[in-house]
Amino acid sequence: MNLADLWDRLLRAMQHSIGHDAVEVWLKSTIPLALNGKVLTLEVANRYYRDWIVENYQAQLQANASELLDDDIVVKIIASDDHEPANLQSDSQEHPLNVGTNPHQTFEAFVVGECNRFAQAAALAVADSPGKAYNPLYIWGPSGLGKTHLLHAIANRVLSRNPTAGVLYVTSEDFVNDVVTCIRHNRQEDLREKYRRRAQLLLVDDIQFLTGRDATQKEFFHTFNTLQAAGHQIVITSDVPPKQIDKLEGRLRTRFEGGLIADMQPPDTETLLAILQQKAEAEGFAIPHEVAEAIAHRTEGNVRELEGLLHRVKAAVDFYGGPVTPDFVRSHIPGLFDRPKVDVTVAGIIEAVSRYHNLRSADIVGKKRTRLLTVPRHIAMYLARTHTRLSFPELGKEFGDRDHTTVQHGYKRVAAEMSENADLSYKIRLIEQGLGLR
Repeated sequence: MNLADLWDRLLRAMQHSIGHDAVEVWLKSTIPLALNGKVLTLEVANRYYRDWIVENYQAQLQANASELLDDDIVVKIIASDDHEPANLQSDSQEHPLNVGTNPHQTFEAFVVGECNRFAQAAALAVADSPGKAYNPLYIWGPSGLGKTHLLHAIANRVLSRNPTAGVLYVTSEDFVNDVVTCIRHNRQEDLREKYRRRAQLLLVDDIQFLTGRDATQKEFFHTFNTLQAAGHQIVITSDVPPKQIDKLEGRLRTRFEGGLIADMQPPDTETLLAILQQKAEAEGFAIPHEVAEAIAHRTEGNVRELEGLLHRVKAAVDFYGGPVTPDFVRSHIPGLFDRPKVDVTVAGIIEAVSRYHNLRSADIVGKKRTRLLTVPRHIAMYLARTHTRLSFPELGKEFGDRDHTTVQHGYKRVAAEMSENADLSYKIRLIEQGLGLR
């Protein structure tokens, strides 16, 4: 096996180990330099890539390489800028920062539907006028809907217009690790050089994981202030809106809320099918409508799960050969066409509504009456009355021992609003789809 074949197979193995997105971001641009004996040498773009891959993926790379070659392989990772001087500030103009961006996730590859139209438009506006349109831009929504894709789309559009722009994509875990490493090795200036002086566009994924980390939040607060004061763009994603992030410093919360907040909702079946067809075309093969619908129904609105099923279908085609027919998929991916048994309970409805709104089930049945809770609570009452045979008094017991008139009021209120409120109808349809009721 030559080096190129080994690396191609190793990337495929890593996709199964750490996921397609992680491979695209951190490993796809890696260059295999040599295989000398039992040492596989890889080159990455810079020291930040090297440090991250060494800490997070080197062990898995070695395990997969050892399995492929049936030997104990050591993976050595070097950075192309290892020869550069340690003082980053002196060469920052010559070597602009561009870390973590995925060139394949662009606006052109992003499928727009009612569920994400506002967030996509806001991201596009930021990419066209960084630091001027909305700063910060805060995009939130459940996992697997394309928030990360929008971050990379912004980065790629900015870089297409200004290839020397300092663009930095990190997860909140990356930021935490950088802070910890720099404190441990007394290299705080390196941290500030990377985030405050060289980054003109800072993209932070899953900001909710900064919760409860005082030193990291303090560092991020000062980074945020420095970049914003300099007119540099900040874009943040999260699973929840700022006010729902536990143990987040108030001064950070107010800064997040001081920009534009755009939410993303799970896509409906039509949007899922459009996303699936686009991704299939990008992979170079077509999927029959019956197969596409089966995949869309199984993923319940999660784009990441949809992509995973698509890769399973493609892997089966690559391995076994043959056309992508329903019979082929039934043979090699058992259960894909099996509709899940629908056994709807009040508890299941409450859980589905809570998950959709990024709440806890205890919040729905609790006694608090904030608008953040009453709207989801009424939706749960409406769905429970519509899809179970329980009476209003019985439902009252399920909803925290409430009086039956309270449940009746919630049901009637939602039923009356649905004919006039398209957003509410769409939301309920998505929750029903997730419960397997559509």
